Amino acid sequence: MKQLFTLIFLCVCAGYGFGQDLPNCPSGTLSTIGQNPPVKSTLNLPTNPKHLREQPPFSSDRIIYWIHGLGGDTDSWARAAQATQYQPPGQQVPGYPARRVTSLPLSYSQFSLSGAASTLHNMLVMQGDPVCTANGITDKTINFIIAHSQGGIVSRATDKMYDDLGMQAERRFGGIVTFGTPHAGAMILNNKDQFGLFADEACSALIAGPLEDSIQNNPIVDFFVSNESFQSIKDGLCQIMGEQIAPIMFKGQFREITDDYKVGAAALAELNSHNADIPRVAFYGVEEEPVFYRTIYSLKVKTPNSFPTFSADPDDELVDRFNNLLNKYRSKYEQYQSMVTLLESLGLPCSPFDWVTRFEFCSEWDATYWKLFRRKNEWRKGVYWLQNSNSKYKAIIGADRSHWVNTYQCSCNGSNFPSSQPSCPPGCTLTGVSSFWQTEELPSDGVVLAESAGAYPGAISRIMLKSNHQQMRNDSNTKACLFELLEGHYGDFFRTSTR
Repeated sequence: MKQLFTLIFLCVCAGYGFGQDLPNCPSGTLSTIGQNPPVKSTLNLPTNPKHLREQPPFSSDRIIYWIHGLGGDTDSWARAAQATQYQPPGQQVPGYPARRVTSLPLSYSQFSLSGAASTLHNMLVMQGDPVCTANGITDKTINFIIAHSQGGIVSRATDKMYDDLGMQAERRFGGIVTFGTPHAGAMILNNKDQFGLFADEACSALIAGPLEDSIQNNPIVDFFVSNESFQSIKDGLCQIMGEQIAPIMFKGQFREITDDYKVGAAALAELNSHNADIPRVAFYGVEEEPVFYRTIYSLKVKTPNSFPTFSADPDDELVDRFNNLLNKYRSKYEQYQSMVTLLESLGLPCSPFDWVTRFEFCSEWDATYWKLFRRKNEWRKGVYWLQNSNSKYKAIIGADRSHWVNTYQCSCNGSNFPSSQPSCPPGCTLTGVSSFWQTEELPSDGVVLAESAGAYPGAISRIMLKSNHQQMRNDSNTKACLFELLEGHYGDFFRTSTR
């Protein structure tokens, strides 16, 4: 998902690029959006029975296959995989002993879910079997998978393939653990077309104020640039970003395979109907507000593996930077608003009658008034977009469900009562209709809804508070979850001896 957010990130940063009194993107320390309360998980996930497949710790080094998500690669789990397999002297991770495992990261094709399952099995055979031989593993089902995001869907499809094709003897793993996997689908895939509009709105709104100031601060440019020319310049800049930069950044994203696990996809429904009989665990993140900026930070600014092992918790930096930007846009807007208000108190803009009686005053100040008025409006566009960017993004990923709700009033025998239906019972009269805007916020990791990532059928589920979709590969929650897993808290099958 990294490249997916680059266009949006550049659009927001574009707001810094104009005007001498604005910082270079990004900078700042003030915070206002970050003061929003964190979203609380309201999930009612089922309490799953303890897995029946219990085994003692294994005598040989078993294999953990680490599977990446969309846009990832075999380095996606690098920090966690290395710490789990071996920790050199002097580089031990406190509270997380290395285990008797061989960490083996694998990749797969991304054209279709069935194709990905087939290629993942091939990788398990080609890369895993030699390790099994070297480790003296004769029962390959003592190994298990730890998968992130899309990788969990592919791993489940591989497990299903074994059963569907009668390939149980070919099974190369005996358990699956998922992190942030959209088991019930990813709404971000259903709404992927909205990212273009989202980025275009960001570009248009954030460029408007700084561009207007830059034009008016240059008397030569100001003389030749009309309102129509200004709009043309702004549209041209956003068009370049949308038509020339965006295709490069989106290349390789939303690959064909994503159609198989968007919300409502037939392939996903078929996968969820599969009655798996292996131990399985699902970890899901619930990021705090504002999820948009925290998610972009972990995707574009400082990726999780840029941090030391299990320490990718910090994600406030971009929140502070963007709130600083919001404060600067708001300050600019209020500055011009106060000037406009002052001139209006002096009788500007002049009416036709004023031009007759106060010609010299009007001719001198009217142009100034309308320039300030235009500056105020252009900066206000940026304020509005920044204030609403987080909720707009959450709507795209399905975490902000807002809609109009109609209630109807019926009258029967002199008594009034509300109805959710546009029709009243026989003998009653519809007397009125009222509407209100209803917003339902759902917890998510910034990409996948928690209710989806925790909906692995038959799996034990565990929340990762304050972990976004990328952080969960290398933050303190990752450490806690993996430690509990390997200690056998989620079934003895996963219990693994320390090295």
